[in-house]
Amino acid sequence: MKIIINELDLITECVNDNRLAQKQLYDLYKVRMFTLCLRYMSDKMDAEDMLQEGWVKVFKQIRTFDSNRGNFYSWIKRIFINTNLEYLRKKRLQFEDISDSEIGYSTSLNKPIHDMAMQELVKLLQELPPGYRSVFNLFVLEGYTHKEIGETLNISPNTSKTQLMKAKQMMQAKVHVLRAI
Repeated sequence: MKIIINELDLITECVNDNRLAQKQLYDLYKVRMFTLCLRYMSDKMDAEDMLQEGWVKVFKQIRTFDSNRGNFYSWIKRIFINTNLEYLRKKRLQFEDISDSEIGYSTSLNKPIHDMAMQELVKLLQELPPGYRSVFNLFVLEGYTHKEIGETLNISPNTSKTQLMKAKQMMQAKVHVLRAI
């Protein structure tokens, strides 16, 4: 098996349906894309399904990648985010209104979220309701604005803001409980 070092050469080979190049590209990005899927899905099995679905889309659309418009990682990441959001929309993504008493909000945290290992953060994210989780991911981790989130999820920017606030409160409460153990 010939290993292709240059990413653009690898992409060109994938466009030409080179199976070895596709495997190499998959191996190069599988962990990052699986972690992304885990952030959006509530369990590992759904994340694995989204990983597979995302790769199918990547290889179907790879001819459309244009290195003059951006880097490959950003392009592939966008496909995986959209794949996860499409799945959640099909499942009728619910934007829940959970009361403050259910959140158990606390401001005294032993360890802030930014100091947590990615594995811990992903586990906490998976415990959030799907609407909270989606808005949190898009705003905090992907850098979307509330207007962009609203357009992406077909909700108002104010709903996005409320979902983010509740998601942050719930995450803080979960971190507090986790650190108290």
